[in-house]
Amino acid sequence: MKDKIAYLRGLMDGMKLADDDNTKLMRAIADCLDSIADSIETESARVDVIESSIDEINDDIDDLDEVLGFLIEDEDEDDESDWEDDFDFFTCPNCGEVVPLEEDMITAGSDPICPNCNAHLFGE
Repeated sequence: MKDKIAYLRGLMDGMKLADDDNTKLMRAIADCLDSIADSIETESARVDVIESSIDEINDDIDDLDEVLGFLIEDEDEDDESDWEDDFDFFTCPNCGEVVPLEEDMITAGSDPICPNCNAHLFGE
């Protein structure tokens, strides 16, 4: 864009235009085009910086995703065998929440309460 504007200015200078209203208008248009080209270059540089930053952030997110994936897999493997063996699961008749209860809470004759809605799991 800057090259084309420079070419236009060269044409105007080579034509040895008279200093009249038409010439003033053409020079003002060339100045305006020059300002627009400067703005485009500045914004283009900013866009390049932003795109580079976004690429870096996406790379960081991918790395975090990978690390979290490993952590969650390890946690799930460890928790499933120990945790699920120690509990029986009941669905609250009031809110439908699945509540884990230890076996001794069930056999002791206690009346467990749903942690979600505070309703009795086995009725009143």
